[in-house]
Amino acid sequence: MSVYELIDKISKMQAEGRDLIRLDIGQPDLPVPEEIKEATKKAIDENRTGYTHSMGIAGLRKGIAKLHNVSDENVIITVGGKFPIYSALTNNPGKTTLIRPCWGAYPLILNKLGKEFDSIDTSFESGFQPDLDAIGNTDMLVINYPNNPTGVCISNEDYAKLADLSNDKEFTIVSDEVYTKMAFRDTDSITNHDCDYICVGSFSKTFSMTGYRLGYAISSPENIKKIQELQQLTTTSPTEFAQFAALAAMDMMDKTSERISRFYKKRMDEAVSLLETAGFEVVPAEGTFYLFPRLKADSNKFAMRLLEEGVSVLPGSPFGPYDNHFRISLVTDRMDEATRKMEKVRKELE
Repeated sequence: MSVYELIDKISKMQAEGRDLIRLDIGQPDLPVPEEIKEATKKAIDENRTGYTHSMGIAGLRKGIAKLHNVSDENVIITVGGKFPIYSALTNNPGKTTLIRPCWGAYPLILNKLGKEFDSIDTSFESGFQPDLDAIGNTDMLVINYPNNPTGVCISNEDYAKLADLSNDKEFTIVSDEVYTKMAFRDTDSITNHDCDYICVGSFSKTFSMTGYRLGYAISSPENIKKIQELQQLTTTSPTEFAQFAALAAMDMMDKTSERISRFYKKRMDEAVSLLETAGFEVVPAEGTFYLFPRLKADSNKFAMRLLEEGVSVLPGSPFGPYDNHFRISLVTDRMDEATRKMEKVRKELE
């Protein structure tokens, strides 16, 4: 059974009202902060429900620019964080390189576009750290740290090395940084380095605003113009009241980041202990709410059998050649129960 069929089965089970521990979905289980809810209501009451400029409202662009120490002209507000990634991959005329495991949307988009790409595959043994010297001739490199699905980060020195390589080999870095504010340690941003980059951020994970569909990109004015043109032709502009709600989110960025990082770090430590006790191998995450455990069985069979026990996870195959890994999202307080069922299925299959 394919991953699409697995996800379809999960959705049908949930629609039927089945008791299901959802560890497959990358959606925070924390609520949207009250301040943002109030800002959303206020914006709607003020009839902030129309089109905006295709670059986004000025105040929000200024806030993002200040956060990353760039000019307003380097920022565009987008419909979700996936949109600027899609735009970057669409506008790349040459080859793309992915560092895997990676979010499954990257190769799916590239395949849909008929674009050429290759990959640098990391391993459990290396802690999923990439060999940057393996980067060959390419036009665009996509990175994502903290990483989906592993939760690992790279060092600040690696960001500097990536920037140097970008300049030497003349490729653009697409840096998917939607989980940066969920890091458990100090982590860098590509925006701190002088190179050709497209940095992508989002309000979805940090503030649980997944349904607001609001992201942004930071890049050169030339790259921003290309994203703007595609946004004009497709979605027109981001939702107006969502952008005004995001202004409230910007005012509480540091406070929220500290709170959710502590929250998910505690969950992460507990989950690693539970999984290791249950016989799984795990590289501890340094951010996000994801883990990418390893087992001695095919993870597609593991995910399907585990679903029969009422627990949903994603197999490793959507993220690269990782058939003996699976991704879990720590967005439940039922991890103890879920892990017991995982151990049962693992023993059946290994």
